[in-house]
This record gives sequence, C-alpha cells and structure tokens, in this order.
Amino acid sequence: MSIYFDNSATTKVRKEVIEAMLPYLSEQFGNPSSIHSIGRASHKAVANARKQVADMLGCGPTEIYFSACGTMSNNVAILGRARFVAANGMGKHIITSAIEHPSVMGPCKLLEAEGWKLTFLPVDREGFVEPEALRQAISKETSIVSIMWANNEIGTIQPISELSRVISEESKRHGTEIFFHTDAVQASGKVGIDLSKLDGVSALSISGHKFHAPKGIGALFLRKGANVMPITFGGGQEKALLPGTEGLANVVALGKAAELASLDLKELTDKLKELQLLLIDELGTISGVQITGPRDLDKRLPGHVSIAVENGEGEAMVMQLDMKGVCASSASACHSGVIEPSHVLSALHLPCSMTKGSLRLSLGRFNTREECDDALEIMKGLLAGQKRTLAGASK
Repeated sequence: MSIYFDNSATTKVRKEVIEAMLPYLSEQFGNPSSIHSIGRASHKAVANARKQVADMLGCGPTEIYFSACGTMSNNVAILGRARFVAANGMGKHIITSAIEHPSVMGPCKLLEAEGWKLTFLPVDREGFVEPEALRQAISKETSIVSIMWANNEIGTIQPISELSRVISEESKRHGTEIFFHTDAVQASGKVGIDLSKLDGVSALSISGHKFHAPKGIGALFLRKGANVMPITFGGGQEKALLPGTEGLANVVALGKAAELASLDLKELTDKLKELQLLLIDELGTISGVQITGPRDLDKRLPGHVSIAVENGEGEAMVMQLDMKGVCASSASACHSGVIEPSHVLSALHLPCSMTKGSLRLSLGRFNTREECDDALEIMKGLLAGQKRTLAGASK
C-alpha cells in the first residue's frame, strides 16, 4: 500500500463529491443553456455550485466564472486583462514574482515578447515577496500585477493583504488602474480566503483537483467592475469570458468540494500542522538536508514540507521513494540527460549543490501519523544511503 504524500500535485476525490456528481452523469444530464425542464435543472445546479464556490472565497456568485483548470484561469486573467489594456491605451508594464507557477510565467513572458515591460520581483530566503519591493517596482505604466497566494514548491503563503494595500496606494498615487491577480490554486480549500476584505484583489484563480474535486474544473474570481476581455471565442457561457458548454458534473463537484472545505477548514488545518511539524523537525536534523520555505507554519501551506538535499537529484530520490512505497515529488527535472534545477530554489539563492535536490511531501486529509512515521524511517534510510554513496565516490 502506497503512502501518498503528493497532495499538492493532486488530491483524491472525496466520496461526498463523487456522490454529488453522479446524478449529473446520468438522469440529470441536461445542457445548462437549454430552456426545457432538464436544461433548467442543470442551470440551477450550476448556479448552486457558483454560490458554493463564492461562499468559500468570500465573494458574490456573479464574480465566479467556471473554467477548465487553474492554468486556464491564470491565462484568462493575465492575457484577458492585457487585451483590455491594449485596447484602452493603458501602460504596458506587468509585475510578477520570481517563483510563480509556469501558468503565470508563460503568459507574462508572452507579453514581454509582444513588447510589454516585465518585472520579476525577487524573494527572500523563505520565498516571500517584500511589499516595499513591490512598491518600488510600480510605476505609472504598471497595469497588471500577478503574485501567487501560496507557492506550490516551498509552501510560502504570501502577504496578500499587504501587497494588495500597496497596489491600491500606488494606483492612487500614480492615478492609474492596476489589476491585481493572484494564483490561489494551492491556497484554495487549504487556507481561509475572504475576498470581501481584500478590495485590492481584482482576480483570483483556483483549481478543483487541489482540494478533492476532479481534474478538469477550476474557477476564476473576477471582481465586479474589473474589466477582462476574452481570449477564446465561440459561445456566451460564463458571460462569454470562458465560452463552451459547462462540464456539468465537474461544476457540481467543484461546488460540493468548496462547501466541504469550508466546513472543516480549522480542524483539518490543525491536524495537518501537527503532522507537518513532525516531518519538519525530524527531516531538519539530518545532515545535508535543508528545509526550504518558511519554518513558521502560520506562513506556510498546512501539510506542506519541502527540503533540499545536498548533492541530491530530485527525480532520482522520487523514484527511490516510490520503490519503497512513498509517493512524493520534486521540482528538479531531467531533460536530455541534464538535471535542471528548480527556478524557485534558484530564486532563494541556495547553494548550487542543493538546487537540484528538491523534494516535496504534501499531506492531505487522508494521511495519518502512522504514515508519517513510516515515511520518515524510509527517508532517513534513503538519505543515509545517499551520503554513503557520495562519500565513497569522493574517495
């Protein structure tokens, strides 16, 4: 039986979510755009799911747009806003951080290739963006800022409230309208989000499979009054911003998963922090191992543990752990025989000897203390064996 410690990659669909989906895969199969009774029932189910997601995020249902995934939400937010900026003669300057997910990095680099000025904000050794660095980077030409809520590799939860405040203040000072997007794919369903208290956040992206809904469904929060133009065309669904027939069962699943996540958030967080602390304390004492990301668990995703191993190779360690029954992940990757370091660890200015040895353990609601104990024993044996191999090779 495997120990699944890769919940930041994807999560198991909850039984309650599957049960909520099933009717919409069989008898309640109507197209939500159809005006007959079966279609109207489907439309009502979509509306209910929209409210469930909105309740989890602390916003209005009309501000929720369903998408295929977090990547699509990120692209629509950034590129859709860029279309609006270009159409209205606004400043073409976008700011993001050095540790963003590729689904944010990609659109930003595309805009740079199209003539936009792109600024990458540095992070400190725990992966935090300094609000003052953001302030200094904003100019009268700045029209878009995109900074992730929580990092997938090192678990860092950014000070979104402070960053939002800086953007609001600088928008007023420069007399500009800055659109603030945050990729909350890792944070949603795991930390409390209340957009009613974050007026400066214009858009936010989530993905259902990160909190026990199926793959293939996400959502974009777009604050009322924030203007984004579509980047795909062909239909009027989701106010024509994300056109295409809704994946009805998946939409229902996302709503149910959001509802469930809100109900027991504190209880789950407390459990995950307890297991997380155990892993961090044990792994942090091993020679040649460095905990990456924040040590303060209030500033880190619950259940998220990441390490860098001196002279390690991330993918090799993942495969070795898999052979022992532990599912984990690494940010470093081997392409054409060359080990590429994590861009996130490189941004933390870790020694070169550690940037290729990233390992992430991400726990979820179904993990237990016994699994943590077993995984620790396996990992200690693996890391000790690696040290012996390196010592032998150096002789």
